Amino acid sequence: MRLFIKIFFSFLLVLILALCSVEYCMVSQSFEQALDQEITHELEQFQFIRMATYMGGAHMGAGQLGERKMLLLSAEGEILYSDFSAALSEASSGMEQSGQITYVVRKADGTHTLFVAGELPSGETMQILKTATDISHIYEDRALLEQQYSYYIYAALLICGLLAAVISYILVKPLKRLQRSADKIAMGEYTGRVKETGKDEIGELARSFNQMAKAIEQKVEELKLEAVRKEQFMGDFSHEIKTPMTAIIGYADTLYQKELSRRETKEAASYILNEGMRLEALAKKMMRLIALENEAFCFEEIPSEEFFQDISETVKPFFEDGEKMLFISGNEGCLNAEWDLMKTLVINLIDNAKKAGSRRIFLKGEPKEGGYQISVSDDGRGIPSESLSHIQEAFYMVDKSRSRKQNGAGLGLALCKKIATLHKTSLRFYSREGKGTTVTIWIPGRRDRHDR
Repeated sequence: MRLFIKIFFSFLLVLILALCSVEYCMVSQSFEQALDQEITHELEQFQFIRMATYMGGAHMGAGQLGERKMLLLSAEGEILYSDFSAALSEASSGMEQSGQITYVVRKADGTHTLFVAGELPSGETMQILKTATDISHIYEDRALLEQQYSYYIYAALLICGLLAAVISYILVKPLKRLQRSADKIAMGEYTGRVKETGKDEIGELARSFNQMAKAIEQKVEELKLEAVRKEQFMGDFSHEIKTPMTAIIGYADTLYQKELSRRETKEAASYILNEGMRLEALAKKMMRLIALENEAFCFEEIPSEEFFQDISETVKPFFEDGEKMLFISGNEGCLNAEWDLMKTLVINLIDNAKKAGSRRIFLKGEPKEGGYQISVSDDGRGIPSESLSHIQEAFYMVDKSRSRKQNGAGLGLALCKKIATLHKTSLRFYSREGKGTTVTIWIPGRRDRHDR
């Protein structure tokens, strides 16, 4: 059953019960009052008639009795006087056994009759007096009152039924809007919202629904962007693998098919070696990126002097030829980080600086703003402004030809970005073409020991 029908009929049911209860109480109260008044009046009249009968004999005029009927019996039950019909006599039987003034309402001759019975005052012999009064008008008044109230109830039900329909519609209308919006979301249309009206439960439900719809829309957009990124990632990955594989297969085929001089053979082998090394670097970085998605890491307080000493020893072979120089200055402090990940990030930044054609590279560390900041600067060729927003994307390379010659795969900064994200921070780039580049990362202070 639909909610509109439930509300409508529930409202009508409560209304009917309320009106019927009110009608019953009012009619019953009015009837009881009228009946009590009639009984009191008849008891008073009975006292008068009893005294008049005792004083004036059994025969009383119609003016004295009015519309009442009278029956006078001896102690033995012999009728001394009666204008009772047979039906009235039968209906009043049994009352003479009381000895006190009693009354009863019984139906006789098709009418409601009030019988009053009692003994006459003391005399030579005991006599019993009965009177019968038609009180059908009281019951007729009750029936008329019930009929009038019924008309009022019907009118009230009609008016209130229309009001109940309007109220039910108003109550259900916001829920129908919610249903339509939910149906749209189920069909894939996530922009639908409902009107937030009032501060009642329905208004709160509408606000909660809109918040839910907004969250779903944002999540769907994120999933779409993630799907696009993954698709682009796979496309770039396929392209990056295809290029060195084509070169390797081509030069290997040349070596296999043709007789080459020693110089040509070494040249072909050099191409194969170079592209193989690029494939190896690509595979390692791909595995590293995938591993970062599924590992849990433990962060620790790393003394800055130990960290920079480790970096210096690791990259020392990169600068033995003397063509490039690395300057390291780390102020005393602590890095709250995962040692291996942060080391990988810094070495990747130094490697990128080397590949940028720089002569001097500066690695600097200093405590700053409740954490520790590391920066890598160079005096290389710099990064074009239009490329700054893309350099952290996987497989993005500013100069593809130069990067491939240096076994680059465009995954270094993507790996750095992922490591920074795991440390709840990000990389900031400052660069000018021909002037060099500075990359900074601010590492927040102490956090939970285990993080993702």
